[in-house]
Amino acid sequence: MKETLNLLQVEVKAGAHAREGRFYYLLAGLSVYIVVIMGLYLLNIINAKKLGAEMDKLNKQKIELQQQIKPLPAVTVAPSLLVDKEILIAMEKAPKWSQTLSAISVVVPQDVWLSSIESRDEKGVRRMNIKGFSTTQLGVASLISALELSHHFYDVEIVFAQKGAKDISFELKAKMRWT
Repeated sequence: MKETLNLLQVEVKAGAHAREGRFYYLLAGLSVYIVVIMGLYLLNIINAKKLGAEMDKLNKQKIELQQQIKPLPAVTVAPSLLVDKEILIAMEKAPKWSQTLSAISVVVPQDVWLSSIESRDEKGVRRMNIKGFSTTQLGVASLISALELSHHFYDVEIVFAQKGAKDISFELKAKMRWT
């Protein structure tokens, strides 16, 4: 007499063996995947050790080269006080270009572009010559007005304004004040 009773149909019981084979394929594929991942991990560790050894070797070479470099001897010649005074006087007379160009860049209208800026000291007054081009006469007039309104320039004069085929070339003179 049987101790168990099977209530499944015969067709279902016959397909059970086919499903067991699929499980073995899944298990085999998973084990191959794990072996490949472990192999790549070990390969990565080996390469990291090689790179570490190379870094140690390069650091040793760096230390050896640094020890071979001799420091330059210190210059013990003191500059003369006369040269220092001349440099300071020349620096006081030189225009502060960063401030000047910053002030000009803010006031130049969009339809005006500058071609040259020169600065001269004439009888104790700093003069600025500005040459450029504009697409309209109104652009030149706007530049003059903006320069006069700026606290860096005063007494702005037109040296010339000449209409060309496409644009108007001009030259302006202005006095500068240092702040």
